[in-house]
Amino acid sequence: MKLRLALVFVAATIASAMTPALAQSGPDESMQRQACMGDAVRLCGAYIPNRSRIRDCMAAQVEQLSPSCRAVFDASMQTERAPSARR
Repeated sequence: MKLRLALVFVAATIASAMTPALAQSGPDESMQRQACMGDAVRLCGAYIPNRSRIRDCMAAQVEQLSPSCRAVFDASMQTERAPSARR
């Protein structure tokens, strides 16, 4: 039970770490969680629950992300940059 609660907390933290970048459009939160939870725990577990540090850690290790997580991460980064490019 404690492990399940911890996993739910980790999933929520990881998903919310990337959610601001996806506010415009892009992969939804459940897609992010499914694609990136394993990578976030494996590569950036030391930073849980700090959302911004998880995001920064994953950005620094983008080459090591799984293909599915990298696709979601790249999409979120493009969405984050898009509003400033339009101005």
